[in-house]
Amino acid sequence: MRTTRLKMYAGSLLLVAAISLLSACRRDKNNDTDTKEDTGYTTDQNLTEKIFDDAQTMSDKGAVVTGSGAFKTTACGSVTHAAGTFTIDFGSVNCLCSDGRNRRGKIIVNYTGAYADSGSVHTITFDNYYQNDNKVEGTRTVTNMGHNSAGQPYFNVMVNGTITKTDGSVITTNFTRTRTWTAGYTTLLNWTDDVYQITGAGTMTRPSGTVSVSITSPLMLALNCRWIQAGTIVYTLPSSLTRTLNYGATAACDDQATLTLPSGTVYTITLP
Repeated sequence: MRTTRLKMYAGSLLLVAAISLLSACRRDKNNDTDTKEDTGYTTDQNLTEKIFDDAQTMSDKGAVVTGSGAFKTTACGSVTHAAGTFTIDFGSVNCLCSDGRNRRGKIIVNYTGAYADSGSVHTITFDNYYQNDNKVEGTRTVTNMGHNSAGQPYFNVMVNGTITKTDGSVITTNFTRTRTWTAGYTTLLNWTDDVYQITGAGTMTRPSGTVSVSITSPLMLALNCRWIQAGTIVYTLPSSLTRTLNYGATAACDDQATLTLPSGTVYTITLP
């Protein structure tokens, strides 16, 4: 009987060891996934965020100006107005704008109410429009919500759009945003002093699957800088793993951000 008990005990130890080894292997596998998984969703999300936000910025300026080069360069972006609509036309070939990006095609804005009026709605669409040869399609709907307690204009924004990248891959976005105009709103014709804070959430679908995107600390966009300057985004990937993208806490104008994985691994990301 003692021999039998010893064999049973030894068998139990082997089973525990096997389970522990299996668990360790699973942890190692998760860590491999954690550290080796594609991080292209960060650059794709930044690309779409900036393209659609730039379209709104130009529409904001187009609402109060006419003619050529009102907000980019003297050679880019002719604005024409008609009743309830206006068009920003960059022409049929690339035009290098003052923010260092090439644009061609048209941004079309249909609106109800004056741009500065609470409750006014601007619907932004695109006609053969490209930014840096990335084709932009879809709709961005902007509702003026008036002023917040600090006296700053803010807008509710809904984006249902598609970006076809230069490599042929497609990114589809569905975002809801609150866009607060924190500086520059008293100088409508000078876009260089404009600063915005962006909050909200949504989804981005790319060839590898759908990523949930949640802004956990407001994004800061200054129009005299090419990149998002501050704020934090949390991504939930198709694998259900999460990542945190941090643009920094101070308003440094650079193309660098950090991506932190649950394992503690940190990547430096170069923004598009």
